[in-house]
Amino acid sequence: MSPTRTLLAEEMTAIEWNAEFIGIDRLILMENAGRAVAHEILRRSKRLPRVAIFAGLGGNGGDGFVAARHLASQCRVVHLIILGDPSNIKHQEAAKNWDIIKKLRHSIDLHIVQDTSELPQVNVDVVVDALLGTGVTGTPRTPYIKTLQLMNEMKAFKVAIDVPTGIHPNTGQPTTPDAFRPDLTVTFHYAKVGLANNKELTGKLIVADVGIPPEAELYVGPGDVKRATQPRSIFTKKGDFGRLLVIGGSPQYIGAPILAAMGALRSGVDLVYLAAPSQVINAATSHSPDFIPVTLSEKKLVNADLPIIEEALTKVQAVLLGPGISDHHETLDTTGKILTMANRLEKPLVIDADALKVVSRAMTIGINTIITPHAGEFKRIRGIDVAKPLLQRAQQVRDLAKTLKCIVLLKGPVDITSTPKETKLNWTGHPVMSVGGTGDVLAGLVAGFRAQGVNSFLSACAGAFVNGAAGLLAYKEKGQGFIAFDLGDYIPKILANPMRSPIAYDFTIPIGE
Repeated sequence: MSPTRTLLAEEMTAIEWNAEFIGIDRLILMENAGRAVAHEILRRSKRLPRVAIFAGLGGNGGDGFVAARHLASQCRVVHLIILGDPSNIKHQEAAKNWDIIKKLRHSIDLHIVQDTSELPQVNVDVVVDALLGTGVTGTPRTPYIKTLQLMNEMKAFKVAIDVPTGIHPNTGQPTTPDAFRPDLTVTFHYAKVGLANNKELTGKLIVADVGIPPEAELYVGPGDVKRATQPRSIFTKKGDFGRLLVIGGSPQYIGAPILAAMGALRSGVDLVYLAAPSQVINAATSHSPDFIPVTLSEKKLVNADLPIIEEALTKVQAVLLGPGISDHHETLDTTGKILTMANRLEKPLVIDADALKVVSRAMTIGINTIITPHAGEFKRIRGIDVAKPLLQRAQQVRDLAKTLKCIVLLKGPVDITSTPKETKLNWTGHPVMSVGGTGDVLAGLVAGFRAQGVNSFLSACAGAFVNGAAGLLAYKEKGQGFIAFDLGDYIPKILANPMRSPIAYDFTIPIGE
């Protein structure tokens, strides 16, 4: 893999989840990781080495178990020192490898250490750090500190698996003065950002290929959804997970802003303000008490509503502009002014439906803004039809993102989300989702994630995946009678367990020329 590209730890975790979703078992990835570590140790040894591997009870420890197994047949001695009670291993793949290790009574010298007074004194040529992986970013607990001190004092060639214990994977800064000081760090797929930022504390850096295909990054998957839906502390209070303003509605399109607001609420955002004409507000509040009404002055959005909108903007973290607003000339003029106002107030913005008519190629919208066109709306903005081959279409979307300097989410049989530099494809969904309103729910989901503090690109990617997966799940249960409002019942099921999402990889679509 490229030694120059770097990833945050949470990005790497998402890629691993996506790889598993494609069908690559995480046990395979662990096997490849441990084998790569063993290979790097052996190719640097002029004679059969004596090796000590200090392992924790998580995934990093599991990598160490695999490395011990591969080294056992080619080293003079392999000591495996496990810090903690192996019966407490929660990591599924690490537990499977422990089941193998405990049966290898002749080839591996096993030490179970539940108190630092039990740490063995071993005379070795190589010491390996498999204690804590990228999931631990705080200061290691006391048992690890004592173990790190022992490991650092050993007169041996020192190797860290993935990230040295005691080094923050994203910043490269030590979280303890006793952080492991390796001569060599073997990391996987891509280097973590922190490793590139602090080479002094990582030694020589090797980036090993563990068999993750490009699709795990190119395709949106459950890992992206997991990144967009963080767990809540018991101390969480109302508003901590965001407030969103939805602006839309007109006499012709009453349902669109309601569907969008529903999609936003289902994303997990705490509060949704709905700015709409009174006819829409009456319908929305009769449907659900969860929306906070902001009643506009007339039957459609007009310039006289700008003070109302500006006051509402001060209360929220993000804005969705466009569902059902209509294309009345004064409404579009007001829409353009709201766009300018939101940018001035530095409010992240999602632009959908008729509000896209104020967007042109001559504009620079800004990277905090997401636009969500379908093929026809894309053609009006870009001036060209979307290409049928997927890769060609993806390049068109990226070109528009470069022109507007924003995030573009092109809706279609395969949704394409792009920044000026990065593009991802979403394969969830079903043709039945051509019914009216599914795009409004999608816009609400995207805006809801954004209001919770999720970055714009990830919000668009996760929103597309969840919307499509919910639609496919709803279709499997409801058939052709599916309507957009059904999505509200299925979105929570996808968010609760995105790894079990249905996906439609099996439909035919041209990829290249």
